Amino acid sequence: MYIKFWGTRGSIPVPGQTTLKYGGNTPCVEIRTNNNQLIILDAGSGIRELGKYLSGNGYNDPINIIVSHYHWDHIQGIPFFLPLYDKKNKITFYGETSNGEKIKSILQNQMTSNYFPINLDEICANAAFEEIKINSSYNIANIRVETLRANHSSPTVTYKFIDGEKSIVYMTDNELKLKDSIDDSNKIDVNDIVELNKELIDFCYGCDYLIHDSMYDEISILGKKGWGHTGNVTLTYFSIIAKVKNLVLFHYNPDYSDEKIDNLLEKTITIAKGEGTELNCIASKEGMSIEF
Repeated sequence: MYIKFWGTRGSIPVPGQTTLKYGGNTPCVEIRTNNNQLIILDAGSGIRELGKYLSGNGYNDPINIIVSHYHWDHIQGIPFFLPLYDKKNKITFYGETSNGEKIKSILQNQMTSNYFPINLDEICANAAFEEIKINSSYNIANIRVETLRANHSSPTVTYKFIDGEKSIVYMTDNELKLKDSIDDSNKIDVNDIVELNKELIDFCYGCDYLIHDSMYDEISILGKKGWGHTGNVTLTYFSIIAKVKNLVLFHYNPDYSDEKIDNLLEKTITIAKGEGTELNCIASKEGMSIEF
């Protein structure tokens, strides 16, 4: 399988000199299956560059776009996705019904005249819209896709992609539960994580790659309980418990500079090594690709 990151930032795009290393675009991740079929995870501003790449290389195979939830930073790039405007393309959007509204209706809402000059019904591509349900499994691009509810302020789906013996979990915008907040210097109670996050642990258990929300460091997340995001220290212990092979930090705070993310990664690696685990820790950045 192949993974490439086109957008790694949370909340809002943040271009500028302090975000050159990890990037300023909001979430978009490309997955290629072992048969080279394309799955796109979320459609933040990063999908614009991915669309330009696909169109520039004459890509006309089926495109599968899987949406975790409908917060603006995860769908704002859709109107600027060039393959939508090519009649040779077949594009299928997958997402959950949210607050009684289906995926097509939700995406149409951001492409009305108040927000964008072109309506979703006016695009040239052959577009389809498929509803996703929680605790279900699907065959998408000829691989198994499983779903689970994430802990977020808006209904959000976590996805696991299984291609043969390989697996990727995409768990963006997820708040790992703790009984009490901790500060950056304290070791987390492992039993606390196990007790409150068992379903998530089981879902991730032994996966090759876990791409997970790391919006905050453990100090910054204090006072933000219920916001739907996770601190890097809690995330590291969770990944160790779940025996994840590779942890990929993702969905960074828009206020975090490249230097700050360097520090997040360093802290994460230090904890993993200190616990004597083989957990490999990576900080996602735009343009980074992984093949395994």
